[in-house]
Amino acid sequence: MIRSLVILCAALSMSGCAGLFIAGAATTANIVTDTRTTKEIWQDNNIEFEIAAIGNKAPFKGKTRIVASSYNGTVVLMGQAPTDELINEFERRARDIEGVKNIHNQIKQKEPLSVTQISNDSWITTKVKSALLTDSELNGVKVKVITEDNDVFLFGYVTPKQSERATEIARNISGVKQVIKGFQYGEATEVNATEKEALE
Repeated sequence: MIRSLVILCAALSMSGCAGLFIAGAATTANIVTDTRTTKEIWQDNNIEFEIAAIGNKAPFKGKTRIVASSYNGTVVLMGQAPTDELINEFERRARDIEGVKNIHNQIKQKEPLSVTQISNDSWITTKVKSALLTDSELNGVKVKVITEDNDVFLFGYVTPKQSERATEIARNISGVKQVIKGFQYGEATEVNATEKEALE
């Protein structure tokens, strides 16, 4: 049974960049199925699209940098805005979007990131994704990674054990300040390689 999306900040003890390795080919994978219907997935995508559109309108355009991730109508807002007024107004408008049930506001009060900072975040995302994809314990597990201002957000359908493993990997990547989990939890089922390809 899928539990509610939970936001948890993992305290960091930086130990440098974790070593990457190529995991051997596996014949089975433990996967937590995305229980959303096609309609629900479409609605989540539409919510993210409409929230992005808010940022392109006054008074946010050119002043803020905000992105969103939606799972079953539970939305996490990430990014930067220079004032509390803009942060609160953005959240208010996001709540008015059809299908939005809950919002976890992780927007920081600060000026939007520079091109250099955005590039650095992209590099961190690449490193985290690579480390997750090549970890044998997470074989077959899909984790969505978003990095904003050196904070790494992790999303997806996983088991509690997979959540802890993914968090541990991400927190040890160089440049990461903190890891924020936005997972939904369920029980894993074992599938073979052919079934895994069909699911993807």
